[in-house]
Amino acid sequence: MAAYCLLMLTCSVFVSCNDWLDVNPKSQIKEEDHFDREGGYLDQLTGIYTKMTTSGMYGLNMGIGFTEVLSHTYDINPNSSWRYPNEFNYTDLASEAIISHIWENTYSCIANANILIRNIEKADANIFTKNNYHVYRGEAYGLRAFLHFELMRLFACAPAMDGNAKGVPYVTTYSTDVTPQKSVNETMQMVVSDLLTARDELAYDTLAITSGNTQTDPTFQRNRFNYYACCLTLARAYLWMGDTQNALKYANEVINQVEDKIHYYFNWVHYTNMQQSNRNELDAAFTTEHVFQLVINDWEDIGNLYFTKQGGTSTLNPSDATVQDIYEVALGYGNDYRYLKGYEQDGEKRYMAKFWYIDGSHYNNLYPLMRMTEAYYIAAECLKNTDKARAIELLNIVRENRNLSQFPLSQDLTADQIQQEIYKEYRKEFIGECGTLFFYYKRLNLSDIKGSSIRGSKSVYVLPIPSNDQEFGGYTN
Repeated sequence: MAAYCLLMLTCSVFVSCNDWLDVNPKSQIKEEDHFDREGGYLDQLTGIYTKMTTSGMYGLNMGIGFTEVLSHTYDINPNSSWRYPNEFNYTDLASEAIISHIWENTYSCIANANILIRNIEKADANIFTKNNYHVYRGEAYGLRAFLHFELMRLFACAPAMDGNAKGVPYVTTYSTDVTPQKSVNETMQMVVSDLLTARDELAYDTLAITSGNTQTDPTFQRNRFNYYACCLTLARAYLWMGDTQNALKYANEVINQVEDKIHYYFNWVHYTNMQQSNRNELDAAFTTEHVFQLVINDWEDIGNLYFTKQGGTSTLNPSDATVQDIYEVALGYGNDYRYLKGYEQDGEKRYMAKFWYIDGSHYNNLYPLMRMTEAYYIAAECLKNTDKARAIELLNIVRENRNLSQFPLSQDLTADQIQQEIYKEYRKEFIGECGTLFFYYKRLNLSDIKGSSIRGSKSVYVLPIPSNDQEFGGYTN
């Protein structure tokens, strides 16, 4: 389904996590009836989050699968179904299908965010309890920005490549009109504008106003696009645009929250948890550090397929040599929690185990879209030329909490060496997570992609817009 006609062909909104609500058929609830109560807005948001957990999005292809294969931290079997994305071959039929599904599903979520925005803008605020009018409005604007930014990272040049190239269509209304493309720079400004609106509204979120640690609070919003997820997305977006001043500003909002020992919501995985001998008690994915996560209810079928021997040739796994290179085991860093607890034997081979589904575990089904360490890396990159001591300190804080306190980084590092340490951290921290390392390469327009013989270029970094949208929408990139 082409994005330009997505709204015409998918005239629907979410009613629950499984049902669709069409505006026209008599058998369905009408839009105005759906949004005449507070629960309709929550249902709409729940539907978006649920759509995001499907295999066409973060349940596989935008999570551990297609986009992460592009990062080249897995060693892909040449007979695997992942062979073509591993070769950056986007014209193979299987790759084309995945790319098309990513495009369609993401724009479907955006369309449904726009439906919510359209209705909440004219809603009676009195139908909402507590601060939910502001929170739901903030979530909708935030998700619209977050998802457009995801499409920008996949289907458009990074600003460092060509800020005047065409961005993806930034759809802000639910209509049948064709949304024109703007430049990369203009489109990123639209992302930021929506995020700033979302941040103002999400200041009413319980994450921003509740005092004390709410790790066990039922209103804790980690599973939704919350205030700090918005701040971290702003930091990520500004860094993408090369605006280090604003990137640092919003990264520091997250860092300050982590370092506040009285009012905190995200905290480092505790060393006592890393000492658990039973894997079902081990928080191998460091879930206490997730800023924004999805609950993927069928994760057992995904995590225990692609990350164990069950996956056969389609397994997503780095070889032992790659793992030891990533975690610098030869330098004595073998006690790094990410290495020590993130891999486990299954038969004759060791597999990445941080996302295994383990019976009886409290940490099942939780997949991170953003984690707090990214704020530390963003801040360090922003400071590497102006405050090297603080940049190194930020990286050492992460290393200390990864059990590397005996190996602090030298205070004499140059800016280039700090950047190299940041790169190493991206490889260690985000393996299996949404193509984060691939986007690091792309943001900096790097020609060298570790693990690939193919050089970084526009043909590698910019996925082709699906053919239907090229043909009927006139979209190009």
